[in-house]
This record gives sequence, structure tokens and C-alpha cells, in this order.
Amino acid sequence: MPKVTRLFIKSGFIYLFLGIVMTLVAELPQVNTSALLLPVYWHMIVIGWVTQVIMGVSIWMFPRRKRSRENIESVSALLSFWTLNTGLILRFSAEPFIPLFHGNSAIVLVVVISSLLHIAAVFFYVIEIWPRVFTREKVKRKKQ
Repeated sequence: MPKVTRLFIKSGFIYLFLGIVMTLVAELPQVNTSALLLPVYWHMIVIGWVTQVIMGVSIWMFPRRKRSRENIESVSALLSFWTLNTGLILRFSAEPFIPLFHGNSAIVLVVVISSLLHIAAVFFYVIEIWPRVFTREKVKRKKQ
């Protein structure tokens, strides 16, 4: 299993755990922030857990075309991991404050940068996975 796959999957488990803990904390009667934490929870579960596990497993399961590069970590996969997680951390640090400081340009800027980092992560992921997706006929032609 490639190192970047392990990074994606282990980070995904961390976000799953944090998302569940956040849900439990938000539901406590003493805590009145469930509405503020709901978007953070959804980002933790959907982007942090589900998306990262899908990305990690697909990088692992889809074979490379060139066998000689199999053990070399791909720069695009690592960039995808780091941009996605940096974007998530920025999102978690700013999103709960959006309703409280509506229109604050610093918070909006952090959310925009976070979104751009997520877009970059998807771009790097597509660069990594696109050459790995090919038909059986193409594989058979390459072997002949």
C-alpha cells in the first residue's frame, strides 16, 4: 500500500472520529452551538472522511501503467492530500464564525482560500488517477 494511501485513510479515520465527537458535544444541553458546528461536522464527515478514504483507496487500487514507478510516491497524489487537508483545517477554523461575523472580509477570505484549496486537491487527484483509468481492450493491446 502506498504511503499516500495510508495518509489519506488514516486522516479520514481521524476526521470520522472528530466528526462523531463534535456531534456528541454539539448535542449536549450545556452547549448551544449545534447550528454553528453543523457545517463543520458535515465537512469533517463528507470531505474529511468519505472523500479522503475514496481518494486513498482508489490511488491504491487503480494500477499504474508503468510498473517501474509503482513504489515511487506521486507528487500529484501528495499535493492532493496536502491541499485537501490544509483546506479542511482552514474551513474548520473559519466556518463556525461566518454567522457570528457576517460580512467579515477576513473570514470570507479564509473560506474562499479553503474552497480554492479543495478545488486544487480535486485537480491534483484527477491528474493522478486519470491515466490509471483505462479499458481492458487497451490493456490487452499494450501486452501484445
